[in-house]
Amino acid sequence: MPTPALNRRISFVLLSGMVLSLSLMAVGLALYALNPGASKDVALGPIEAIRALMSGDPLGLVDLGIMLLIATPLARLIVALWQFARGREWKMVVVAVLVLGVVAVAVLLGGR
Repeated sequence: MPTPALNRRISFVLLSGMVLSLSLMAVGLALYALNPGASKDVALGPIEAIRALMSGDPLGLVDLGIMLLIATPLARLIVALWQFARGREWKMVVVAVLVLGVVAVAVLLGGR
């Protein structure tokens, strides 16, 4: 059973991820609105988003914000796994590891 401390940590991770990702997207959209000609308007992966950001493309910020928003629930799962391991709740550790494994397989197969 989740403890109040675990709930607080998970809440912090989810809230922080959401606020940071929405901030990145808002800044990127504001910069894009100020200079729309600076962007290529293409979907970017992680490496391309960083390259776009380094070249001054504001949509790189938007894409990084979207990727962070997508990764936030995964961070929540990792925090829960860590807390379950610290609390020696081995059944929950196994469940969390299995879920991480399913996510890893989906990411690996989804790239093909």
